[in-house]
Amino acid sequence: MYKYILLPILFLTINLNCLSQQIHYYSDNFYGGVTGGGFNPGLSSITTTVSLNIPNNATIRKALLFATSSKFFIQEKFLDSINITLNGEIISIGQQNAINNKYTQIYGFSQDDYVEYTTLIKDITHVSSIQNQPTINITSSMQANLPAVWRFYILILYDSNVLSKTSIDVYINNQDYLPQLNYSLIPSYNISYSEDVGLVINTGDICDTINDGSFVSVNSSPIGLIGGNEFNTINTSCSSPSGNFYYENNTLNGLTDDTSDSLMNGTDAIANIRNYGTSIPTEVNFIHQAQSHSSSKTNIVDQLFLTYTSPCDTFSTTLTPDTTICYGETLQLQATGGVSTGSTSGYEWLAISNPAALNDLSCTDCPNPIFSGDSSQVYTVRIWNTDSCSVVKPISIGVSHPSEIISSTFNSVCSFSTGKIKMQDVPSNVVQFGAVNKNGDTLTANSANTFNGLSAGDYTLFYIDKFGCSTDTVVKVEPVINTKALFNAYPKKGTAPIYINLTNQSQNATDYSWWINDAYQGNSFSGFWADTSGTYNIELIAWKTDSICADTVSFTVFIFDSLVASLPNVFTPNNDGVNDYFNVKVNLPVSYKLSILNRWGNLVFENAGDLTKGEHKLWNGETKSGEIVTDGTYFYKMVFGLDRESIDCELTECEVVKQGFVDVRK
Repeated sequence: MYKYILLPILFLTINLNCLSQQIHYYSDNFYGGVTGGGFNPGLSSITTTVSLNIPNNATIRKALLFATSSKFFIQEKFLDSINITLNGEIISIGQQNAINNKYTQIYGFSQDDYVEYTTLIKDITHVSSIQNQPTINITSSMQANLPAVWRFYILILYDSNVLSKTSIDVYINNQDYLPQLNYSLIPSYNISYSEDVGLVINTGDICDTINDGSFVSVNSSPIGLIGGNEFNTINTSCSSPSGNFYYENNTLNGLTDDTSDSLMNGTDAIANIRNYGTSIPTEVNFIHQAQSHSSSKTNIVDQLFLTYTSPCDTFSTTLTPDTTICYGETLQLQATGGVSTGSTSGYEWLAISNPAALNDLSCTDCPNPIFSGDSSQVYTVRIWNTDSCSVVKPISIGVSHPSEIISSTFNSVCSFSTGKIKMQDVPSNVVQFGAVNKNGDTLTANSANTFNGLSAGDYTLFYIDKFGCSTDTVVKVEPVINTKALFNAYPKKGTAPIYINLTNQSQNATDYSWWINDAYQGNSFSGFWADTSGTYNIELIAWKTDSICADTVSFTVFIFDSLVASLPNVFTPNNDGVNDYFNVKVNLPVSYKLSILNRWGNLVFENAGDLTKGEHKLWNGETKSGEIVTDGTYFYKMVFGLDRESIDCELTECEVVKQGFVDVRK
């Protein structure tokens, strides 16, 4: 029950991404002809022949290799690439050629039975082995399972000044597979229906015409039932029909098992449709012959080709060639040959697989938009010559994101340069990679992608891919430090002023750096005077040969102030403004108690309180009763109490007693 609920929802989500029935990928109008043919090897290794028609006096104008990349829906990615041979020349085709028109086939009730496809298109115009060859021998590789690349088709446009004009439109499927498939084909040029109009299809997984065929109709007129194995892959199950044809001098011609009549049948996948109505668009429909059959959603149409004669004049156009840029760069595109008409600006840009990618172009109705996207895209530009005559040209823009650099590091024993960096999973498209040390020197790895003999420190690793795009990252070779920084400070605390002795006890070190409170003291340092109270943070950095392999140790010495009190031995309380008081001067805030006794030991004055740092007038010579004492010698005793929170009472007495004699003279 759960599966039957989940799968239709999943399919609906996929189907919403199909924003159009087909992609109008390419068109042209020129003097010459068109020929094409294909085969589907499945997963087997097969060598076969595709028969084409290229006159001796013709030159290849455009040659396109189509393929279909397939994977199960639950798999993460399509196959990167596959190598095939064309007349002995190796050709690679894969994800770099994808137009990302992902569509889905369902043939069961499990997610494992959902197959996802995308179209691959490779320009092989200049491949030397196909020049002026009427047949192309193709060898495909063995592929054990999905993901895979298969269903190959070769389309060649050829120029010839002795042939009449030929028009061609190329359409790529852009819809998931259902029992009924509908395509609306809008040609780029006016069609002369007095001449042959060729409809050619390339299909897949249409196994036979008994239970698995597809009925084909054009503008609601039935034209046949297709299905079965192509002539050139009869040993492969469900190789399916591929239209083998050529069109020149206004005439559609069949090749091998295809006929140029108005019908399709079995593996005959071409038809002359000029008599099926002149309405635009041309509606082409495929209906599975047994819609209730378990395989009714497996019949696949990969490409459709419309070739005909048009009264439109030929005209020259140019377009920026396929290009790959680096992530973060922009690309100026340039198309020429368009003519502004009453209804168009002469240019119309479209994004093939992702309509939102149009936002990556600075304009969509101009000849020279600027591309600023951050992912690879395929666009088409329709270039208008008149309101009813235009060409469609594709351009593939790759955006290279160099892969993340993955590496492992091995520590270096200080002074011996035993460190290593090993690059892992170096991408296949990397043409250069290396490491740069702190001196700016570029290092080269050995055959195992390892940089050996490294000292400790930071290294910049970098990749440069075949497009000239680069990425880098900084890694650190950690030091194995055998040095031990150590010193002794004596005393570890005290009262200012005091000399602090330092003894260097470091092990396995040759060089040193001494610091006190972040101030450099030199490389040889045995002690210092602490003249004022405070904290002294002493730091020693020790290393052997290379400072990156340093060890550090620190220690804090606490220095406190001691009390200094100045008391008079004579004062003259006669109010003449000079030395009228018993003045006391202290260097710290203190509490105090003062007692004055006469020579018989009698208390004549006492006082107590708190003093700030500085000089204070504590006695003016009067007794407790307010009388001025007589001249003579008096005994004083003064007890000072220091703040226990700011003074270490183990180092400094927190209660200090000062006593002595003072002469009083009037």
